[in-house]
Amino acid sequence: MTETALTDRWVAVTRACAQINQVAERVLAENHGLCASAFEIMDVLAREDGYLRAGELSSRVSRSQPQVSRLLAQMVNAGYAEREPCPNDRRGFDVRLTPAGRLLFSQSVTTMETVLREAAESSQEVREVMTPTVTRR
Repeated sequence: MTETALTDRWVAVTRACAQINQVAERVLAENHGLCASAFEIMDVLAREDGYLRAGELSSRVSRSQPQVSRLLAQMVNAGYAEREPCPNDRRGFDVRLTPAGRLLFSQSVTTMETVLREAAESSQEVREVMTPTVTRR
């Protein structure tokens, strides 16, 4: 146990995320050919109607800019995303999911829901992190 409740909570969240990510990486790869990082990128892009600046995408995910660029290149090569030069800045580019990418993401969301549900059912630590709490005054 650490010295503060806040630190204890952070440690619990970190452990729960590690448990979930281990299963998510395996199941997403087996079922959809995705890694958790690609899933996270697709989640951000799926919420957009049109193109999104690659730099903005990098700021919205928990991955480094080089990792996002590498994953985007793989997604473009696989036909799940498309990019075009940014009209306002020739150094950058805009990106969006293709219809195939949206379909794959939709299918993988169902898989992640199952992963999260099963993780919460099998682990007290995950369940405590995933279950919303209400603080009464």
